Amino acid sequence: MLKELKEIKPGYGLGFLKFGMTREEVKELIGEPSFIDKYSHSESDNDSTESWEYDELFLSISFDEAEDWKLMMLSVSSDFYELEEVSLIGFKELKLVNQLDEFDFGKIYLEDCSENDNEDQKVIEIEEKSLNFWISNGQLDEIQWSPIFIDEDTIKWPK
Repeated sequence: MLKELKEIKPGYGLGFLKFGMTREEVKELIGEPSFIDKYSHSESDNDSTESWEYDELFLSISFDEAEDWKLMMLSVSSDFYELEEVSLIGFKELKLVNQLDEFDFGKIYLEDCSENDNEDQKVIEIEEKSLNFWISNGQLDEIQWSPIFIDEDTIKWPK
């Protein structure tokens, strides 16, 4: 793994990857993705998202058409990555909540996303930092974040 990508930076990016970068800039820095998926959340004309998977890095990157195909979301699923110098992937739910309280990033919201009784899927959201922590079967398995939104339509792009 690229040690220069180790640091999760809320509102900014991941290591040297910065929100707002173009697909070409990202490709130049970390190469071709293992897989590309393009989808839309609605019937709108400019609502497409392109998701790039980097299997060997346990990294997913999304670019949104509505934002001129700029880097809009990052997601990691390996304990290699660190937030505030702490490797969180694999933490049990209670330990994660306690650690997030220590970081003091803002109010923590916990939502049960399970679709049936046989599933245990939750997400912890910290809106102030645009951070999501996905918990499966009581254990953190993915951290997802995006740039900070000033309001519903305005993004605070990192400088």
